[in-house]
This record gives sequence, structure tokens and C-alpha cells, in this order.
Amino acid sequence: MTRPRRAAALLLVAATLAACSGDPDLDLTVRTATGGGQVSVEYTLANRSDVPVVVYDGGWTDPQRPGWSRGPTEISVRDDGVIEFSRSIIHACQTPGTSECGGVREPTERIRGSLLEPGSSRSDSFRVPLQVEPDHPVSAQHTPIPLSGRTVVFCVGFTEVTDEHPRTADGLYPPGSPQTIACGEPYRVP
Repeated sequence: MTRPRRAAALLLVAATLAACSGDPDLDLTVRTATGGGQVSVEYTLANRSDVPVVVYDGGWTDPQRPGWSRGPTEISVRDDGVIEFSRSIIHACQTPGTSECGGVREPTERIRGSLLEPGSSRSDSFRVPLQVEPDHPVSAQHTPIPLSGRTVVFCVGFTEVTDEHPRTADGLYPPGSPQTIACGEPYRVP
């Protein structure tokens, strides 16, 4: 096995193990690569549990503002400098006391979630240009960031369907919905 293939194989195994260590019921396998002026991410989610899970992978919408949407992939600059590509709930209304929400109003934005039945899997992919403008934190918005030489990671949010947190009929979930995050292995962009 050549050195690049061995490194890719080890990265794939490490990403699978990292995703499984936090919650063994959902396996996340991530393949990240660079080429053609983009970072490409391919991922597979496999539900190993005996209950369905909702995966927050469809981006944001607002039933009170027809035509408005955002996502599904959001870009965040973490405190440790890692650039996170996420399909998950990241919203100011998750934190009480923010000036935007702070319990004053109920947010109308909803994230689209898709059902992943027990024993089933789903694959998807997306691409991000080598220069991005982050969505989070607010202080980083509208500031182009080159990804070359940076570490990136893909994360996805999900929750088990329970009596307390059932699946919604329209597939839309409020920002305060329960969420577990699974992340792949960090990837250093050349």
C-alpha cells in the first residue's frame, strides 16, 4: 500500500472510530479531500440502534418567511481555530440571554431533519471553496478565510426519536431541540 493510500485508510478508520466513541448508536464515516480549488466532504451515517434518529441535515427555513432558507452546511470558526463544516443546530436561540432571543420571543426558524431508520444508512457529499466566509461566530462573518494550511472537520447533529421528542409531521425542528453531535477526524488542508 502506498503512503498516501495508507494515510487515507488510517484517516478513514480514525474518523469512524472518533464518531463511534461518543455515541455508538450512530456511525459516521467521513472522507475529506482537496482538489480543483475545493475541499470535498463525503460522509455516510449508519444507524446501529434499534430506534429511529432524526439527522439535522437539511438546513434552516422559516415557515413565517416563505422563500427564506439557509444551509444545509454551515461554517464555523471554533475557539481552537479549527474550521467546522456542520449540518447541525447552531443558533443564537440555543443560549438563553442572547440579545436576539433571550426568552423574549419564540424563534420561528426551524431546521430540516431527516429520519434515519434503525439499521439503515445514508450517504451525502458537498464541496466548499478554498476561501470561505464563516457563518459563526458573528464576528467572523463577511471575513474571507483561506482554508489552505488550516484544519477542518465535519460534524453532524442528530437525536433519537422518543415519546418526549417525537418526529415532527413536517420534518422541521426548533433550535432548542435535543442534539448529539458526531464529528469526523480533523483534516489538514494542504
